[in-house]
Amino acid sequence: MSEDYSEILNPSIVSPPKDPSSIPSPPGYTPDFKSTNTTTTTKSKKEEAHLNTLKSKKIWEIAIGPAKSLPMNLIMSYFTGNSLQIIPVTMTLMLLWNPLKVIFNETGTIFNKLETNKNKNEIILAKFVFIICQIANMLIGIYKLYNMGLIPHSESDWLAWQEPQHYEYRLNV
Repeated sequence: MSEDYSEILNPSIVSPPKDPSSIPSPPGYTPDFKSTNTTTTTKSKKEEAHLNTLKSKKIWEIAIGPAKSLPMNLIMSYFTGNSLQIIPVTMTLMLLWNPLKVIFNETGTIFNKLETNKNKNEIILAKFVFIICQIANMLIGIYKLYNMGLIPHSESDWLAWQEPQHYEYRLNV
């Protein structure tokens, strides 16, 4: 048994040869073979136009992506209720925080991967649509805060800053 595993039990270290040409070619490799199609390095105009079309579709798919979450956010905000408990408050804060985080930190990096010299104007418009969709998600959170009573909207919310009214009562006897 030890004879079968002799290389594993006592490995020999082989130094690389100084002349790379002395290394034999792997089976199936022929060094004299040349490619018959050498014109594949240049892109045809058709392929470039197709690539630009695909990039344009991807840009608009990314720009409209936040709008696809609007119905789900509306349903979730409806079903969590307006009580001041941990789940509704957390969901509402996430509706406000996540769009802000995406607008300020990730908008540039998301679209820069798809930017070329020909589609710069389209990317600016797509960024604008992306930001509008994120703001729409934030508006759901603001409306939820309003319904929970956490945004002051009635006169009783501002009583601390009003001066008390003094009334005089007189008895006409």
